[in-house]
Amino acid sequence: MTAPIIQRREPALVLVFSIITFGIYLPFWYHGVYEDLETLDGRTPTGHGFWLDFLFVILTFAIYGIWVDYQISRQIAQFEERNGLGPVQDTSIIAIILDVASYFTAFFTNFVTSAIQQDQINRVVEKLDKRLTSDAGVQA
Repeated sequence: MTAPIIQRREPALVLVFSIITFGIYLPFWYHGVYEDLETLDGRTPTGHGFWLDFLFVILTFAIYGIWVDYQISRQIAQFEERNGLGPVQDTSIIAIILDVASYFTAFFTNFVTSAIQQDQINRVVEKLDKRLTSDAGVQA
């Protein structure tokens, strides 16, 4: 068994690119995260495709985006728990707080949410790689 191929992105760069592009980078990042989570867990965070969720975010003036970020954080934590990759760090409440605060911070705290979620995804992939490496070492 091999680890799923997930694009590693640096959380600091997610934050920097989001800031210097005034958030234009984020839809591209979200698209990649949707693909990564579907590869990793077999489903998207909301059960919808990226483009439908992106339309909902636009139509609701980003309110639906709060739900999307909550679901992304929950999906990562649930994946960790189901696969025994603890300790599990569920940042779903932090995502909600930062996303609500983003309406008062020119969406800066939403950029922070994305960086946190990228860090979570990177950690999950590292844990999977370590598990697969140790399992291969035991079998050899």
